[in-house]
Amino acid sequence: MKIIFAKHLICIKHCDKQYRLILENLIEKDGKECIEGFLICPNCNSKYPIIEGIAIIVNNFPGYIENRTEMYGKWLLECKTDSMKEFLKDSGRSVSTRLAESDLYEDGGIWYFPYKWFQQENHREDRLIKSLKWNINPDELYDRVINSINPKFDGIALDLGCAMGKSTIKLGKKYSFVIGVDLSFSFIKEARKVMQQDLQGNVEFCVADTSSLPFHRMKFDLVLVMNLIELVNPKELLSTIHKLLKPQCDVIITDPYDYNRKRIIEDKYDAQSFRQLVEDNGFEINPSNKKKEAFIPWILKINERVYLFYFVDFIRAKKLSKHKLF
Repeated sequence: MKIIFAKHLICIKHCDKQYRLILENLIEKDGKECIEGFLICPNCNSKYPIIEGIAIIVNNFPGYIENRTEMYGKWLLECKTDSMKEFLKDSGRSVSTRLAESDLYEDGGIWYFPYKWFQQENHREDRLIKSLKWNINPDELYDRVINSINPKFDGIALDLGCAMGKSTIKLGKKYSFVIGVDLSFSFIKEARKVMQQDLQGNVEFCVADTSSLPFHRMKFDLVLVMNLIELVNPKELLSTIHKLLKPQCDVIITDPYDYNRKRIIEDKYDAQSFRQLVEDNGFEINPSNKKKEAFIPWILKINERVYLFYFVDFIRAKKLSKHKLF
């Protein structure tokens, strides 16, 4: 984690107070990176670990590792400091003894490879893509979304559900600073590798939950949400985005409205009903796509013989500063 990133983070235990987290740097690299350490709330003394250079800012850390026991064991074996080892041991004592299902988006989970293929592979060499009659570019989703964004070189952007950071890094070409957030430690680890290879000094990533984000109100000039709606509570997500955006700033949302990812959804939306939800929650949709649905190709490779082909919708909306959310 970049040491300067700490100044952007607040304690999620009481976001209304917005207490900035203090960095306890146990192992650093070149005086700029924290490899192992803690982010500590000066008010409630909550500790959020930084492991392998990644800040994990979640409300229930024992609950987080409960679905990642193999990863937790690796952290425990490979951590370098006694302070981190003790923290991990204490956290492990609070973990339920019941057998928990492994997270589907971590390395080894069924959704890890499809996202890695989509975000990091050379699609032109893929067997299916080469065999199709039509000229389909799996990167079209990113190209169309990112190209639609006007640069704001003094602005800050947030990429929610950033996966392995492809969209975050592209946004880094248009904003002064961009933060990518995902719950998958494996995704964020891969994203930071790409960030370091590309020498992206104005981009950083962390593990956090979209329902409890460690950022100040009205901090961001843009929030990007790609293909996340079916994995979260949409109303809570829109409420959070409204709080984080500066007045009259934009949110961009893409989604295929697919509800088959092993999560029980009470309220399901299609293109028109979701547009109505967006407007009911304090946003004005860009007139160019208020009613017109988008159909942007998005392909995920499940394995060598199975692919998922989506058409993704695209919505751009502006925060209404006078709207009050209850």
